[in-house]
Amino acid sequence: MVVGCSNIVIYIVAFIAAILILVFFHELGHFLVARWAGVRVLTFSIGFGPKLCSFKDRLGTEYQLAAIPIGGYVRMLGEDEFAEQPRSEDAAAAFCNAHPSRKVAIAAAGPFASLLLGFIIFYIVLVSGTRELDPFLGTISPDSPAHVAGLRTGEEVLQVDQVEVSSWQAINLALAERLGDSGEIAILTNRSSYSIPIHAWLSKESEPDMLSALGIAPQFRAHIAEIVDGSAAEQAGLRVGDHISQIDGSPVANWQEVVATIRANAERALLLQVDREDETVQLSLVPRLITDSEGESYGQAGIRPQIGRFVRYGPLEAIPAAFDRTVNLIVISADSIVKIVTGEVHSSNLGGPIRIAEYAGDLASLGLEPFLMLLAALTIALGLINLLPIPMLDGGHVVFGIIEGITRKPIPMKVQAIGLRVGLFIVGFIMLFALYNDISRLVSQ
Repeated sequence: MVVGCSNIVIYIVAFIAAILILVFFHELGHFLVARWAGVRVLTFSIGFGPKLCSFKDRLGTEYQLAAIPIGGYVRMLGEDEFAEQPRSEDAAAAFCNAHPSRKVAIAAAGPFASLLLGFIIFYIVLVSGTRELDPFLGTISPDSPAHVAGLRTGEEVLQVDQVEVSSWQAINLALAERLGDSGEIAILTNRSSYSIPIHAWLSKESEPDMLSALGIAPQFRAHIAEIVDGSAAEQAGLRVGDHISQIDGSPVANWQEVVATIRANAERALLLQVDREDETVQLSLVPRLITDSEGESYGQAGIRPQIGRFVRYGPLEAIPAAFDRTVNLIVISADSIVKIVTGEVHSSNLGGPIRIAEYAGDLASLGLEPFLMLLAALTIALGLINLLPIPMLDGGHVVFGIIEGITRKPIPMKVQAIGLRVGLFIVGFIMLFALYNDISRLVSQ
């Protein structure tokens, strides 16, 4: 795989931007609750390694930006069991002397802040407006599971596994929950109900393509969103917003049919029936003959489709909608983590910094909304992973705090030290394995 220098720069910049945003909100959760709990915060760091710049507030907290932007931390007084014990006059502000419930709250605040960031991102996107692709079926691959089950082009999907869907984004999320499962996928359309049998569905795939596996694709309806200046479409009188309903007397089901007909009829007049607002008009379109660099000739009209419908929520109605999307993504992400651990989903789906950089760069180049949606997915994954009951992660600290609260005794330093080493080994192994997956995928491309 050859990656251009400009792409590498986009990947690096988008990766650093994503990590800085995710880390800042996560650590901000720890910081704010520590301050609320009366625990003194010594350092709020974005990044690891040598300090690039810093300043201190009136309470003595140092805020710093470090050289390696792949994480961050909040260091509190009395948090490090290997450090010198706090002076007696500072004992009340030390983490080690805080009530167990406050230790739990401080530890859980980071993951909670990450999940909250996911909600905020969804809310911003919904209030700003987003495009949703209506759940109409496009091409159904011959002899595919969907074709065998009876699904046909043009049907509107209403439910997947009894979950209502209003867009292709919702269909993808519903199908993602079934990765690694056996049984049946139940699909309800405006025409009928269907069942598609699955067995350990895509469990061996490193990058599962759920739609291709079922043999379905979205339908891009024949709505015109853009007309190229001076094109054959402009000369024919087509307008933005027109819906092409017939070509030469034959009904048009989707945009793919429009493209196929135009490409096959260069320099031949096509009679179009167009639905325009409250009227129907007849237009004659003569596609121009185009010959590409490889010598292939085809017809071209100079029109582009409307990808989905624009949906904008009001400030109040966006709250439950953003909450639903956040909860759905939390459930799917948690399910994916469990299935990777249990082997129901291929372990190569665990990605590291290289894959995150690629995704961030690719989606950032497509616009702000795709990049924000990636951030939402990453911050929710970050929150959930940090809640795992592994010493060194926030979930491990939560477990220690709960045990301390139940036994009414602090966890012995020796036990904490052993737990830290075990946690360090587990986290290090996961990070190395994720990096191995990244490199293996790059080499195989």
